[in-house]
Amino acid sequence: MNFASENFGLIWPRHVDGFITLLTSLRKAFGGDLDSVLILAVIGSAALPRLKLPPGLSYEEFVDGGDRDRFRSPLNTNSVAEITGIPRESVRRKLKAMEARQWIQRGPDGYWEIGPNGPSDLQPMTDLSLAYLSGIAEAIEIAKGRKPPVRGAG
Repeated sequence: MNFASENFGLIWPRHVDGFITLLTSLRKAFGGDLDSVLILAVIGSAALPRLKLPPGLSYEEFVDGGDRDRFRSPLNTNSVAEITGIPRESVRRKLKAMEARQWIQRGPDGYWEIGPNGPSDLQPMTDLSLAYLSGIAEAIEIAKGRKPPVRGAG
């Protein structure tokens, strides 16, 4: 068994409650288009590739840091379609709609990146994502005995 299955009763409810809240809010923010959520997540992942981020980087340090391009990995429309499994033409249409909202843009190299309105327009979704992750992290801390459980918390 692994840690999550051994602590299922503590971790699972926090995951489900947080995931439902996050997914419902994302669906609303994207007009019901969860494929666009997935596409933007892939573009965001290219902006913050997990193998390039310093492990101790905080969200505030990332937001305040001026040299975010050092993290970015190139990503084109074909790559987004391959990663998501969404047909290329659908990806192209959805990218165009997000580009019109300035949530994404093509960088000087022609690859997709987060646009000027993306961070501000989607800040509530980022906040919900961080709350979701914090809830799971807190459950892990409780399970490891590093933090006392809060009475009534799921």
